[in-house]
Amino acid sequence: MDLLDSIRQDVLRQKEEEIVNHFCMVVCFREFAETKPAVDVGVSGKCCCLFAERLKTDNGTRVTATDSSQDGLFEQTAEVLNNLTPGKRKPYIFQITVWGGKKKKGDMRSPRMAFRPGALYEFRQIDGVSFYADIPTGRAQFDSEGGKIIEVLPPMIKRKAGRDAGKKRAKAKTQEATSRQSTTKDDDEEDVIMAAEGKSENPVVAVRTRSNGAVGPNCCGAERQRACMCT
Repeated sequence: MDLLDSIRQDVLRQKEEEIVNHFCMVVCFREFAETKPAVDVGVSGKCCCLFAERLKTDNGTRVTATDSSQDGLFEQTAEVLNNLTPGKRKPYIFQITVWGGKKKKGDMRSPRMAFRPGALYEFRQIDGVSFYADIPTGRAQFDSEGGKIIEVLPPMIKRKAGRDAGKKRAKAKTQEATSRQSTTKDDDEEDVIMAAEGKSENPVVAVRTRSNGAVGPNCCGAERQRACMCT
């Protein structure tokens, strides 16, 4: 029971560390790395993916990222960063190495997550924060359950495409509803015209009432005239 309690205490401490050491800016992550934290200190963060590359050993993916606020300005940010030399680019980026998950039976490849440039990701349970070639780095373990690494927002292009598709669907529905209303209106008008034409086929007969006044076609329709004749 003492061992179980000890493990639980470590889990709580780890969660507290991730809450306290949460970063969404490169400058903050860099400052934390400069304190040379212990290897097992837990960190969490949110970032915008610039690009990702598979390790040569094919057992992980190295994600190069920048501030989370740049997900809406990804194309401009990436273009400007590409104009810098690799050395001058370092203050604006950090890297997370995501180790592959456990291999499934019958599948020689390790399960992996596809990191998309411009997408916003949240990383949990990052450890091993340090510097490599003057770039702040950390490491995380891929979780097939999706709890440790989460894609918060897709790339802006995907978001625009989704919104445009939604607008097109809404526009199509509006046009369809308008078309239905127009068709119904046309049908009603056609019925009215046909009814009017049917009435005009009956001969209009001028009759005299008891007041000895002539009742012409402008006074009432054929049905009214028949009623008058019945009287």
